[in-house]
Amino acid sequence: MAEPADRPGPAPVFLIQAVAFIVGAVIMSFEMLGSRYLNPFFGSGIYTWASLISTVLSALAVGYFAGGHLADRRPRVAILSLTVILGSIYLLLLPLFAETLIMMTLAVADDPRTGSLIAAMALMFVPVALLGMYSPFAVRLVLRSTQDSGSVAGAIYGISTVGSIVGTLGTTFLLIPVMGSRALTATLGLVGLVSALLLLLPLMARTRVLAAAAASVLLLSATNHALAAEASIVPDILQRPDGPVAHIESEYNDIYLNKRGTRLGMSFRRYGSDYTESISDLSDPAKLPVPYTRTMMIGMAYPPDPKSMLMMGLGGGSISTYLERHLPALTIDNIELDPAVIAAAEKYFGVRQTDKVRLIASDGRVFLNKNKNRYDVIMIDAFRGGYVPFHLLTTEFCQLLKERLTPGGVAVLNVHSGTQLFGSVLATLNKVFPTIDLYQQDGNIIVVASDGPRLSDADLARKADDAQDRYKFAYGLLPIARTRVVPPAGLLRSAILTDDFAPVDLYDSIEQKNQRRW
Repeated sequence: MAEPADRPGPAPVFLIQAVAFIVGAVIMSFEMLGSRYLNPFFGSGIYTWASLISTVLSALAVGYFAGGHLADRRPRVAILSLTVILGSIYLLLLPLFAETLIMMTLAVADDPRTGSLIAAMALMFVPVALLGMYSPFAVRLVLRSTQDSGSVAGAIYGISTVGSIVGTLGTTFLLIPVMGSRALTATLGLVGLVSALLLLLPLMARTRVLAAAAASVLLLSATNHALAAEASIVPDILQRPDGPVAHIESEYNDIYLNKRGTRLGMSFRRYGSDYTESISDLSDPAKLPVPYTRTMMIGMAYPPDPKSMLMMGLGGGSISTYLERHLPALTIDNIELDPAVIAAAEKYFGVRQTDKVRLIASDGRVFLNKNKNRYDVIMIDAFRGGYVPFHLLTTEFCQLLKERLTPGGVAVLNVHSGTQLFGSVLATLNKVFPTIDLYQQDGNIIVVASDGPRLSDADLARKADDAQDRYKFAYGLLPIARTRVVPPAGLLRSAILTDDFAPVDLYDSIEQKNQRRW
């Protein structure tokens, strides 16, 4: 068997294995970062993740074939290092042109399936393919005879896989919340570049390697400083001109804050009003600028004397702030998945935690499972971008919701109409709750689900009038009560959603047939 021309000694073998670990970590870390580039434009549903995973697997397959082929013909450490250098330089430069590539993709394909796949390929295929060449190439360099081919290959791929695990967990659990995706992408490029230079240690002067490493550290520092400066915040938002106020990256979202007049909006997507999570009037945070949030207040008319409420989905906290003003004795538990949303609500929207108002970072369903308290009203406005997480729409969730209501309590849900998912949501709620009332507001439908019999129009009007007299709401409840309708029987025969069967993304992409007034 022919030996590689620059077959490594013991130290280079160790370096090759160490860099295999680093390359594995960089690849999987970059895959997790890919979601942060695509989610603001295509959402974070299964189509985006399928595109990311398929792109990475395709790139790795090409990299494995190309790396093995090249290694058999030119088994040189310098060439192996070059593949890592090229992939790392791509990562270093990616933050500069990533958005341009995505915008070019949106111009030709804005469908979440096609668009996310094209964008993922454009952003990720080249660097992952280059880095994917490493493992088969490294096996060829380390391999000394056919006798140990299995152990050599197993060691390289095993070490690389361990690196992938570290990269996945380290990126999602630790790095994204503190660095942001752009700075972290540049950091991955620098780490890859330094590791590639280390491979060349036996072939170049030590001082040159140290100089390159020092330059990389300086570049990283400058990059992080520039990104931090870009994210600076102006204290007095009302005095700012209209436009972007802040961009916050967290474990779950890209959060964009934009000002228009006296109003501050929070969005989890950069483009499209459909994905605005919250709007607050900074001149009076207790106002409800968004019409559907006013409609949700009808839920306060159903219980005879509501004392406790759970709000699932905080956003800018406008509903909580409004109710705190009009029902000062009401205890409110605000449940929000993303701690960064809570921090933004406190810092930019004036939301505050008191002895009556709690801000709790948790998944809504996880909280209901752990917390056995019952509530007179549970409001759910838990959108992430343009969709509701599937586990908050199933029969099992609705049953849990019902168990956490006091006798006479109601669940109030904000639901989008216009797709097949709407009918399934209504059918699922109707399976668990004896009564569901619908109130239409623009493109949103407010559903009030209860365990009691359906109120007559006269009784509902009386309750709304009494609640308005007690709480002095800024937006009258009686006109809202008069917009109530009964859900069409056809919609209630839609497919039921369960934890086992909840094709939410599919149903949400299919236009609803026989929409009637929906």
